[in-house]
Amino acid sequence: MSVQQNQDDEVSTIDDKAVAEYLAAHSGFFNDRDELLANMVVTHTTGASVSLIERQVVILREQNGGYQQQLAELVDVARVNDVLMVKLQKLVLALLETNELEALLMLIQQSLKDDFNADGVALCLFADPASLSLESDLIGDLQVRFVSREDKQFKKLGDLTKGAEPACGVLTDAELACLFDDAPASGIRSVAQLPLMMDGHGASAGVSLGVLAIGSKDAGRFCAGVGTVFLKYLGALITRKLRPHLSVGEDV
Repeated sequence: MSVQQNQDDEVSTIDDKAVAEYLAAHSGFFNDRDELLANMVVTHTTGASVSLIERQVVILREQNGGYQQQLAELVDVARVNDVLMVKLQKLVLALLETNELEALLMLIQQSLKDDFNADGVALCLFADPASLSLESDLIGDLQVRFVSREDKQFKKLGDLTKGAEPACGVLTDAELACLFDDAPASGIRSVAQLPLMMDGHGASAGVSLGVLAIGSKDAGRFCAGVGTVFLKYLGALITRKLRPHLSVGEDV
């Protein structure tokens, strides 16, 4: 390649950059130059040449289509949230009228299964079973399990006693067995685990009463990264109702 050709390439590159910078700084350059604008052509993705205005129209249509899709997705999310809020309000009102422990647990499992489409519900409590007035550890379809904070099998799911954030994800068969007695037969794959954490500023603040597990046969329903605002609120609500029946800090 000759020295002259290198110089020509350098000049061309500089000129292209200068033109681009000038047009970026003077976006109204073509306002009074209709003839120049009409004669300019760019290559479309199909390979055909189109005018600059036609190309701009295509780009704007593509952008508009993307915005419409985003808006439709936001509307869908809003509709889902509206439905969840109605169901949550129904549960809150029912919980306000229920105080007896067994009736309370029955209400929780029925609401989660009937209104929130849970395929499995399990409650793991850090409590002495003798201290609770339960005739059975099976309340309807809700499995109540009494575990120690030092239980090695339970700890495989993560130390949920030290955090208030719900944990969602696809569990292995061994992990599922820590929560659900009939895990292999139930077909449950993804699980939302709601730590039942005491709030406030007293001596019991930050103490865990246990974990409520909500299972789904759909591996993608409670996948990692799913929004947990609703789940966290649900956990706080259930904690408030269970608190009077449990001795904070009392382990198995």
